Amino acid sequence: MLTVIRVKFERFLKSLDVNVTLKKRELVLAIAVCTLLGIVIGALFSPRKNTVIGSYNSADHYNNADDDLCEEE
Repeated sequence: MLTVIRVKFERFLKSLDVNVTLKKRELVLAIAVCTLLGIVIGALFSPRKNTVIGSYNSADHYNNADDDLCEEE
């Protein structure tokens, strides 16, 4: 079993010797895809699961001090 994996790995390493040309656009796209994939995988496997994006602040929530001022008027 281990020899089969080693042979396949050696074939893979030999296939890397072939020259391949990429356009700059393809290279930038590949880097962007790898970066975004890394972010998604990192978010899924991170130990912290209660991360909140946003602050839940909105215009319809007031402080208690503001409510007291409104009642006096």
